[in-house]
Amino acid sequence: MEKWKGIPLLLLVAFLLGGCGKATVEMTTIAIQKDGTIEHTMIEDFGEESVDTLQSMMIEKAAEYNNSNAGGDGVTVSSVEADDGVVKVVMTYPDAAAFDGFMNMDVVAVDPALRAPFFYGTVEDAYMQGYDLEISLSSAEDGEGLQGKNDLLSLGKNKIIIYDNEMNLGAPVQISTQEKPLYISDNVTVAGKSLLEISETDKLAYILLEG
Repeated sequence: MEKWKGIPLLLLVAFLLGGCGKATVEMTTIAIQKDGTIEHTMIEDFGEESVDTLQSMMIEKAAEYNNSNAGGDGVTVSSVEADDGVVKVVMTYPDAAAFDGFMNMDVVAVDPALRAPFFYGTVEDAYMQGYDLEISLSSAEDGEGLQGKNDLLSLGKNKIIIYDNEMNLGAPVQISTQEKPLYISDNVTVAGKSLLEISETDKLAYILLEG
């Protein structure tokens, strides 16, 4: 993941995810709410002296993004809490585009090609935005999978999540949804009724949702 070195926002996220080298007590989670807002929960084992610094940094970055893109309080730091050295940071985003934009803002300033995307919308919108749909997806349950762009576009009104785990520095992450997952790429595991786990990978993760 050499391409991410020297990127300020990714260093901030690395600070949050990397901690002091101890195991995480809970997996970082990206939760897509019913109204399309995104709640991003990051949990790590820290020394408590890091909390104030981390909170200030996250608030500053959120304000920088909002001033440049949202013109208000689009991205918010919902909470920064510590308990016995474990810090939980919860960020809230008005939509998937804001989440993508905030997490990539420093990366794009250096080189747009370094962007690690997060997309949540219809298959048709993903196609119009240029995402590669010539892929194979397995059934999230038992059954046949999907093969290639035509199969995916036949379900063009369905929602799809496309995620590059470079955004999480390759560490495992969970994504929770309001819709049932129907088809998934081979780097995605169903962890619950509407909960998916993304493993470390250099490939985009795809999750096709019901309805």
